[in-house]
Amino acid sequence: MDDKQLVDALYAGEEAALDRVAERYARLYRSILRQTLNNESDVEECANDCLLAVWNSIPPNRPEDLCAYVCKIARRIGINRYRHNTRQKRGEGYTLLLSELEDAIPDGSDPFASVEDGELSRRLSDFVRSLDPETESMFVRRYFYMETVSELAAAFAMTENAVSARLWRVRRKLKRFLGKET
Repeated sequence: MDDKQLVDALYAGEEAALDRVAERYARLYRSILRQTLNNESDVEECANDCLLAVWNSIPPNRPEDLCAYVCKIARRIGINRYRHNTRQKRGEGYTLLLSELEDAIPDGSDPFASVEDGELSRRLSDFVRSLDPETESMFVRRYFYMETVSELAAAFAMTENAVSARLWRVRRKLKRFLGKET
């Protein structure tokens, strides 16, 4: 069963389709949750919440890219849990990602909350699509899938310094890009 058939089955209310989604994407959305939370019990709970959110949101939604849809839900659930867990104390993982992107977002607001705004999301997508394929992949893996610099270095056969430098240049380019369009 391909993703389009899975979406159709979910839209029709077939519970077996949700099991297929879990089989196909559990490793990916759990990875996103682990990068955000660093707590296995929270990951388990949020993984279940992710499947429930997929079930509850299809219908009315009918996503064209099921993988991206599931990942977006997992990321949002993970970020919400992280915010809940760290209201009184600040952690390092997610906060570091936020601090990396804060300078690139022109109004200085929370970058991930700002992306929920449709206009900024569209402009960010335009920017990411303008990057060369390797840089685009690196950017998405860092700021959407929340992979560490060391994981990216291993994946792209680069040093950590080279990855950090490239991400810094991309963030600077993003800041200029968003500045031109505002």
